Amino acid sequence: MKKTALASLIVAASSLWLAGCLDGSSSSNDNAAPAPGETAPDTRVRVLPYLQNPTDTAISVIWFTDTDVAGELVVDGVGSFTSEPELVEALGYGDSEVEYIHGERNFGGIHADVAAGQAPALPYRHVVRVEGLSAATTYEYQVRQPGSETLMEAQFTTAPAVGERASIRFLAMSDMETEPESTEKNVAWGASALMIGGDKLETDPATYDRLYPVDQTTGYRANIQYAMERQPDFWAIAGDLVEKGGRQLDWDEFWRHAAGEWSDFASSTPIFPALGNHENYWHPEGGSYTPPAVMRSYDKWNSYWELPRNYGTDERYEKRYYRVDYGPVTLITLDSSNGDDSDPLKDTNLAIDGVQSRVPDFNRGSEQWNWAVSELADAQAKGQVIFVQFHHMPFGTGVHSLPSGSAGIPNNEDNQSGQPMRIYHELFERYGVTAVLAGHDELLEYVQLDGVHYWDVGFAGDGLRGPGYAPTTDYVPFDQLPTEAQETHWSAHGDAPEIWNGNQLIDGGKHYGFLEVEVRPAGSHDYEVIMTPRYVFPLMDEQGEVTGEFAHRQYNKVVRVQVQR
Repeated sequence: MKKTALASLIVAASSLWLAGCLDGSSSSNDNAAPAPGETAPDTRVRVLPYLQNPTDTAISVIWFTDTDVAGELVVDGVGSFTSEPELVEALGYGDSEVEYIHGERNFGGIHADVAAGQAPALPYRHVVRVEGLSAATTYEYQVRQPGSETLMEAQFTTAPAVGERASIRFLAMSDMETEPESTEKNVAWGASALMIGGDKLETDPATYDRLYPVDQTTGYRANIQYAMERQPDFWAIAGDLVEKGGRQLDWDEFWRHAAGEWSDFASSTPIFPALGNHENYWHPEGGSYTPPAVMRSYDKWNSYWELPRNYGTDERYEKRYYRVDYGPVTLITLDSSNGDDSDPLKDTNLAIDGVQSRVPDFNRGSEQWNWAVSELADAQAKGQVIFVQFHHMPFGTGVHSLPSGSAGIPNNEDNQSGQPMRIYHELFERYGVTAVLAGHDELLEYVQLDGVHYWDVGFAGDGLRGPGYAPTTDYVPFDQLPTEAQETHWSAHGDAPEIWNGNQLIDGGKHYGFLEVEVRPAGSHDYEVIMTPRYVFPLMDEQGEVTGEFAHRQYNKVVRVQVQR
């Protein structure tokens, strides 16, 4: 249970990134808040304060501005701490991004205040690490930024002590794939063929070209509002946070939703992210998954996140895989970006050169594999309730669940298949993993296999796909699943049929949402885990036009698991 801080505490503040940070930014220690009587230059807060790396005794508060003026973090009952802003050169823009900002298709008005023909200024990062806090305690805080009129007040809560029998609630999302182009962009919205007498996992051909009734920006904004209402302890994102990891505009759009003009969700809820294929993607001078594109994308990733270290042999492995202990919960994040480049059956992205791009292999015997074995064994020995997240769904039915290969989707092979990640199932079963949280297929589905519960939570704010990839191929890789996974399979596409009243959708169907996970003590030693997929339902009038309002609902698939300890 959370408690209020009452006493002053010893706090260490630092604006330094964790050891191993490689963002290439420069910084100055000469920056300070203006002296009394001095006027600070006009300063724009580019990213509102957001929370990172919480423990039972510490937490980091991070924000970005467009000037090098120091800010002040004030934590009620604790003290006041001055930031040391650092210029982050990795967060720059390509020429095509500048053209977009000033072009006719900038419907969402991103960076509308930037002078014609100019790129936004490089931002300054402010990081304050507050230590010496009490476990499971809520603190009010505010950030005062001279030169800015932005009001920045929120609260944070420290984690319960490791192993403490506390109730934890967290949310899991994936595949929001933010980009400015999401405004006025509606995605394909195929319906199950069940209602026309076909198989429930197939798609009704009459809906191949049907579009979802709200655009991606609107749907994701509504999803975030629902998520905030649930008041989770933390927010897990299983990859594909942005459309293009090397494109700064897409990261700017991500923060508009998470800690910006559209919400301040991340100001009170720590984010634990995993890399998806899109966080390794795009370079302004050309190239999708080339080494320069992957390196540029990682530099942006590395600039935003402060995560527990894995002490990998390559400093660029940091923040790609890591472990978080939050009271009785352990969340292990893996990097499924790339495997064995010499064998498509062991590789999730045939376009990435892992050696040249400095992306870790995930296969048996690799550095990441050995790290995972050690962390899983330790968490099990401590009696933790274990969850694992990574991007590529191993046991799914979507387009990225086709067999791995280069023949192409029309020939029922995918060069970014999640099947190679099945190699980890033996570890998950051995070490008692409760659930695996993944994405990549941009749908919502679930299977159970040998006591491990697998979720694809890739329905946050981009695609709303179904199984297979109709009409490119009518093959649904359901037969690729093990027998038990077939028997326990559930999907929003096939098991939540649409219910219409004329032109008005009144229930069912595929919508934007998230998975809510609750971990509750049960008895003197055990835990109950309740996993509930929730979604935002766009309300329609009788003519089938959306009203602009959303209902907050849950799917008819609530999974309850008894975890014995």
